[in-house]
Amino acid sequence: MPITPSVEDFKIITAVCEVRYQDAYLLFDHTGRICEEMRNSFSSVRVNSASPNNTIFQAEEGGFGLELGQSRFSSSKNLDKRLEKFGEYSKRFFDCVTTYLAIKVFTRIGLRVNFRMEYPDLDKAMAALTSLKLTTLPATQRCGASSEPMEIMLRWQSDQIGALLHLKAEKGSIDVILPPELELEKPEIHKSITGLLIDVDYYTVAPVEKSQWDASAWITQSMKTIKKDVDLILAG
Repeated sequence: MPITPSVEDFKIITAVCEVRYQDAYLLFDHTGRICEEMRNSFSSVRVNSASPNNTIFQAEEGGFGLELGQSRFSSSKNLDKRLEKFGEYSKRFFDCVTTYLAIKVFTRIGLRVNFRMEYPDLDKAMAALTSLKLTTLPATQRCGASSEPMEIMLRWQSDQIGALLHLKAEKGSIDVILPPELELEKPEIHKSITGLLIDVDYYTVAPVEKSQWDASAWITQSMKTIKKDVDLILAG
């Protein structure tokens, strides 16, 4: 089945926004304050792990990572096509972090988005990847392995912005064991997933002043750029 040359045909499965900065030693004083504010701003917040340099906590809206030199917000559910809600949640988190940690400059800001289109088997996913014409190498067996590539990675970078594009034909599985207190007839879920994965990491190269950056606006604009350029790549 030929791939439809549009990113709209892929499902967004994960999104991560990460900011990096010089080591913020105020983290040692304000981690509790940040967690408390997140508990008042998000649903069902719980701390998964905590140490002086690294705290990970979770809410219904997504996951949070708070570290000495970086912080991130990630989500894998209810992601809209424009990442508008994701952008709102990211702004809420990063505004809190930068306020309490007195961060003035970001050394890197990144948005990583994973898209997937499912296929009935791995051969069809690999054929879809080959059909994109991203390599001029002839289709022949390499090193005794497959004649079609399973993944391709491309990177572009200027002095301001960079992007890493990773396309991969993959076969994976989901294995879930449900709590026994649910008393379900089938307490386990096993599902195979085969498809074409598009992994895009869009990031800043030059330093960015906090006063010039709005997480929500930057994420939605970056998502627009990602979709436009990935569409051009898929269309050949």
